[in-house]
Amino acid sequence: MYFFLFSIFFAVFGLLNYYLGLRVWQLLGSSLYFPKTEAYWLVFTAIVLASFLGTVGNRLFPVSMRSGIYLVASYWLVVMTYFILFFAMVDFVRLLYFPFNPGLVVIPAVLMLLLYGTWNARKIKKRSYEINIAKRAGGLRQLHIAMLSDTHFGPINDNRQKKIVDTLNSLNAHIVLIPGDMIDDISLFEKQGIAADLKNIKSKYGIYASLGNHDYFDKNVSRRLELLKEAGVTLLRDSSVKVAGSFYIVGREDKYYKMTGGCKRKEPDELLQGIDFALPVIMLDHQPLGLAAAGHAGVDLLLSGHTHRGQFFPFNLITRRLFEIDHGYLEKEGMHVIVSCGAATWGPPVRIGTSSEIVKITVNFSLEGIG
Repeated sequence: MYFFLFSIFFAVFGLLNYYLGLRVWQLLGSSLYFPKTEAYWLVFTAIVLASFLGTVGNRLFPVSMRSGIYLVASYWLVVMTYFILFFAMVDFVRLLYFPFNPGLVVIPAVLMLLLYGTWNARKIKKRSYEINIAKRAGGLRQLHIAMLSDTHFGPINDNRQKKIVDTLNSLNAHIVLIPGDMIDDISLFEKQGIAADLKNIKSKYGIYASLGNHDYFDKNVSRRLELLKEAGVTLLRDSSVKVAGSFYIVGREDKYYKMTGGCKRKEPDELLQGIDFALPVIMLDHQPLGLAAAGHAGVDLLLSGHTHRGQFFPFNLITRRLFEIDHGYLEKEGMHVIVSCGAATWGPPVRIGTSSEIVKITVNFSLEGIG
């Protein structure tokens, strides 16, 4: 199954890059001074492969080179996407017999989008939700949650952890919850001293997290656990904890866990065995999948990330199709679902049509219906 999906991906990726390479040659070929067309295609293919390896296989390079290589290589995805889109639009217009020089439109448009997307990605917005849970929560009437997801600490960082800490502390939250994808590169996380900065997060009830698919990539989960502990984060792996005798936090392994851990993650009803459902139940599950199962099992609030809401257009159109909810709020089976598009980026540090965000959730507990 995975082989089939990867084959489809590489076939589409190759065809799109061939189309792009063909249009670039037609536009600029005469000014690129290649002795033969074959030489151009050799160089173009090398650029495509190097950018792919620099993004996906970044850990193969020395630590001192990773950030620079990743930054340059990851931008190719954006360049490729928008050159293809604009060239396709130009080809369509040409079919309508409106001839013009595509270079006058395509190159400036892509450059402007890259500049805007880079600037937009560096900003971190605050997004707020307020929900009601009709349960008793010890002596609590209200809980302020700061939700942080998809920090992807690693090759592209630009001291983002300091912005994240400042934003979190400005929310005056009681608790910080992180549904996965925290660290992309352990070596760079250590080198950049991110754990020490994260320890400055202020939270009355602490910081709790579950793992995301990127958190399994290097398979060195034990070292990841140590680093997160140093940062003051309590990691919940298919486990739960009662906080202040008032509510439960449940952390679920990511769906990707089966591919790396060799065993299946627990289903929501298994995870919630032994829980007192008279108290509110909050679950962290990186990918917003299987919502109905979580609702049926008795989860009151489900927090997810992963989607990035596509990160930049037109990929938001894909995430909208892949997930029942790829961003925002949904009520499902009597359960509140909130999905964040993340505080950082993966791949190119670009956001177009989305925003980097940290979410504040105000939960009101009521005694309605409780005798």
